[in-house]
Amino acid sequence: MDLQKMSESLKTGDLLFVPDTHEDLSQIIAKSTMNETDLSLKTCQNYTHIGVLEYNSKYNDFFVLHATPIKGCIRETLSVFLNNQQAIDVYRLKKSTISHKTAIQRGKKLLGEPYNSSFIAEQPGYYCSEFICALYKNVFAQTPMSFGPNGSILPEWHDYYKKLDLPIPNRLPGSSPNSLLSQGLTAFITTLHKE
Repeated sequence: MDLQKMSESLKTGDLLFVPDTHEDLSQIIAKSTMNETDLSLKTCQNYTHIGVLEYNSKYNDFFVLHATPIKGCIRETLSVFLNNQQAIDVYRLKKSTISHKTAIQRGKKLLGEPYNSSFIAEQPGYYCSEFICALYKNVFAQTPMSFGPNGSILPEWHDYYKKLDLPIPNRLPGSSPNSLLSQGLTAFITTLHKE
């Protein structure tokens, strides 16, 4: 990975959108939220994960802060993050008055928090887009969560929430990578590919 070339196009605060993968949870999320993606955007890609980029001058390296089902809220190098994906689309918030430094500081305070596998705001931890919303307070609006097309609930979610012994939060306020993108607050920058 050419750090010099990347540093010319990437900035702290850039949002990294990950397309759906072959993992079970990613596939269920993709099937549930694909209708949220605005087809007028740069791509009709369906995203199932999101992280935020931080450039650290002390280490002359890029880091990604994000919430993962296995490790919870973590910070890892961009190269490690990319090794787990085939390609990542980079978007940048259009509003220039947002303090990305403050957002990253908030994120660092949340490192070590568990993953919120219920997607219910009152439950402990953070899921990926909830983590981004916590970092960028009052930037993104919450939208009704979707667990299937047109307000339906996919059978996989019934099984998923039965194991959690929790109700499905269908149509309750929340977020997904697609719902954040569809708000029109970001601009596409580039696509990063796994080496």
